[in-house]
Parts: sequence; C-alpha cells; structure tokens
Amino acid sequence: MAEPVTDARSVSRSAAGMGAAAAASRVIGFARVLAIAAILGTTYLGNTFTSSNYVSNVLFELLAAGALSAVLVPTLVDLLARPDQPEAERLAGSVLGRALIALGVVTVIGVVAAPWLASLLASGVSDPKIAAQQESLATFLLRFFVPQVLFYAVGTVAIAVLYAKRRLVVTAIAPIGNTVMIVAGLVVFRLLTGGDTGLDLTLAEKLTLALSATLGVVAFVAVPSIALHRTGFRLRPRLGRGDPGVNRLLRLSGWAVLQHAQIGLLLGAAIVLGNSVEGGTVAYQVAWVFFLAPYGVIAQPIHTAIHNELSLEAARADFASFAKSLRWALDAMATLIIPVSAAMIVLARPGMIVFAFGEAAENGVALLAAGLASLALGLFAYGAFLMLARAYYALGDSRTPAVVALLTGFLGVAAMAIGVSLTDGAARVAALGIGHTIAYTAGTLILSVGLSRRTGHAIIPGALPRAVGLSLVIGVAAWAVVSVLDPSGRIANAALCTVIVLVGGALYLVGVRATGGRVERRRVEQPEVPDLEPDSAEVDA
Repeated sequence: MAEPVTDARSVSRSAAGMGAAAAASRVIGFARVLAIAAILGTTYLGNTFTSSNYVSNVLFELLAAGALSAVLVPTLVDLLARPDQPEAERLAGSVLGRALIALGVVTVIGVVAAPWLASLLASGVSDPKIAAQQESLATFLLRFFVPQVLFYAVGTVAIAVLYAKRRLVVTAIAPIGNTVMIVAGLVVFRLLTGGDTGLDLTLAEKLTLALSATLGVVAFVAVPSIALHRTGFRLRPRLGRGDPGVNRLLRLSGWAVLQHAQIGLLLGAAIVLGNSVEGGTVAYQVAWVFFLAPYGVIAQPIHTAIHNELSLEAARADFASFAKSLRWALDAMATLIIPVSAAMIVLARPGMIVFAFGEAAENGVALLAAGLASLALGLFAYGAFLMLARAYYALGDSRTPAVVALLTGFLGVAAMAIGVSLTDGAARVAALGIGHTIAYTAGTLILSVGLSRRTGHAIIPGALPRAVGLSLVIGVAAWAVVSVLDPSGRIANAALCTVIVLVGGALYLVGVRATGGRVERRRVEQPEVPDLEPDSAEVDA
C-alpha cells in the first residue's frame, strides 16, 4: 500500500533532517576531493584521474540529468498522493528502462571511442610525452568510468522517488558512500606506489584507481536504491513502449535537458582546459566543492522557502507580490552571500594552506587558491540565476531559462578558452572560474530583465549595493592584513582565517545595521508539493 503524503510539519522535519545530513555529506565530500589532491597531487596524474572520472558526469548532465529529474518528482508526488503506487512504479520503471537503453548505446560508443575521448582530455598538454602517457592512462580509465552513466540513471530515478515519498535524509547522505570508496581506494593506491605521482603505472595501480571510482558510484547508487526498496517501492526497468504517460513526461522534460546542458558544457570545458596546466583540473575540482558549500547552506534554503509563494502568486496573476517576493529572496541572498564571497576571495590562499595536505600542500596551494577566488566572484550570480530560473518555472515557463542557460553556457566556455589562451600557471585555473562567473552573471542579468518586463516590476535587489560596498571595504582591509602578516604554517593561517572571519563578520553586521539594512523575516506556508527536486544530479566525482 502506498504511503500517504505527509503533512507540512512532517515535511519540515524531513527538510531539517535533510539539511543536517547534507551538511555532514558536504563535510565528508571535502575529505574526498582533498584526499585526491593530497594523494594524487596537483599533478598530471591527478588531472588524468579527475578529468576521466568527470566524463561520465558530463555525459549524464548533457544527455539525461534534466530529463530524469525535472518533471519526474512532481508526477510521482501526484501519483503517491492518490495513492496509486502501482502506477508510480510502472511510470518510474518505464522512464528508467528508456534511460538505460539510451545510455547503454552511449556507453558502448563511449567505450569504443575511449582513445579519442582521451586524446581530447590531453589536448591542452604541450609536452608530447606527457600527453601520450595521459592518453594511455585515460583510455584505460574511461573504459571503466563511461559505464557509470548507467548507475547514475538508476540512482537519479531512485532519488526522485525518495524525494516524492519525503525520504529526504537518505538522499542527502548517498554521496557519503562514494567518498568512502574513493578515499579507501586512494589509500591503497598510495601504498602500492609509495607516493610516486608519475603517469607510468602498473596494471594493479591502474585497476585500483579505476575500481575505486567505479565502486564509489556503485555505493552512491546503492544507498538510495536499498532505502527505496525498504519502503516497499519496487523500481524495475521496463520498456514502456508506446506508453503515453512516459512519452508525455519525456516531452515535458525537453527544456530541462537544455538547462542541465549548461552544467555539462561548463564542466566539460573546465576539465579539458584545466589540464593545460599541471594540477589545474584537480585544483578546479577542489575549488568547486568549496564553492558549492555556501550555496547549499545559504542560497538553497532561500530558494526552497520562497518557491511555493512564487507559485501561488503567479497562479493568482499577482505580479506585484510576485516581484516583491522575488526581490526579498534576492535581497536575502545578497546580504548573506556577498560577504561570504568576499571572505572566500580574501582568504583563498591562507585557507588552502590550512586545508591542503600531502602533494597538494607542497605544490598546489596557488592553483587551489586561484580556483576558489575566481569561482567565489560569481557566488551570488550562481545563486541568483537558479533563483530566477525557479521564478520562471513558477510562471509556467521552462523554455526561457533553458535557452538562456544554454547560450550563457557557450559564453562561459568561450570566456574560459580565451582566458586560458592568454594566461599561464595558476592564472589559467583562475580563468576557468572567471568563465563560470561570466556565464552565470550574464544569465542572471538576462533573466532579471526578462522577469522585470514580464511582471511590470523591477527585479533588482536593493540590498546588493550595500552588501557589495561593505564587503569591498572590509575585504580590502582584511586583504591588507593578510598581506602584511603573511603567516607561514597551517596553525598560524588557521588562526588568521578565524580572526578575520569573526572580526570581519562583526564589522559587516554593524555596517548593515548602521546603514539601515535588514532582511525582512517572512513566514512562508509549506507547500502541498514541496520544492524537492535536486538542482543537479551531478556527483562530485
């Protein structure tokens, strides 16, 4: 028998539990990327492992992530609310079956084309010997990593059903299994190599890398799949030929595929162009995980809190209230995210001295800091773009944000390519982050103008100038302190970061109050169908 949809209080408890689990998962996620940087180093070996492992992510984001996650959750929520679990099982199984067939073809092509994919990944390396070694190792790894797209399909559908059933905590902890397997495999690899980070590996060493990442994805998928089975829901792949419900679902998801393609484009460009500098791809990956943390803690809860209110106001055609609610969300994000962005930029280098270990601590701090600071520039734009896209969804328009996402994705790739061609060393890693920032900033501006015209009300966060001004003044002062003191050692830099965060945060709060700034507290009703869809199916491999 299907479980009834729970009430708002249950949703709140589930969301709170999910938040705690997600925080724990992100902390453990830091361990994964830092372990990769520490053991494989900011080296061409680290680049090869990271870029090869990300190929399945790029393929999944480009081809299937949007189709599987965008419209499946609300459809399943509706079916389980009736309750009609047999129909939900049939629909989910049919979608999964179609996805496995399509991605099975992609897997076969990817495995056969592994040497060409490896050549693309190594295309930015100027040294022919290193490029040849990278191609050889990447070809071997890709034949293990490309089939991961099949597991991602299973995991994404399982997570979608769990979201629909309000089983939120288990979806948040699923990446922990991935971390455990990868870190364990890297420790074994370290024991086998004795710390050598060269590209000439034995078969046992190559198999250790290949299996650690692949088993990590299996563990990531196993957690939600087992949890779903224990709820009584039976997820079995079906062909679903001629099924009108499945066909309708896939047609509706078309625009979502384009929006997820933006993620794939920017990620794909970063892993290829990042390999043009030794350790560049590894540094960008570490910086990306640090970048996502404040977004997940600050911006995502604001998105979730306001989404239902936007939907209700759009349904009433109350565009004045719609615009006001949207400005509230953007004001809240500006007030809270801009100072965090400034802190990440100022403390990028001392922060990476604190968190970098092993090989990365010896040679990679500058690369890690460049990646983090350049991505942090666009932290507000990233959160604002996703918020504005949700506003368009509330208006029943998924086409506009999808088209804008695709166009700005290409813009970001072009900016990355130009930046890399004009720079060298750590500046190349910074060029990747700046390209990402340009893409989301342009997307935010376009969506904001479009919403202003559509609603007849300006969508401009009034708190943004204040937040930028205060953060700039305090940030410059903090940067001067860091430059003058320039401490050495992990403990000294940790102490410096702590003091600057505490003092700078206090000064920022005083400045906000002194200039009459505040974030209005709002009581938002819990939605009957909460905004539970994950922003991205991507696993930070």
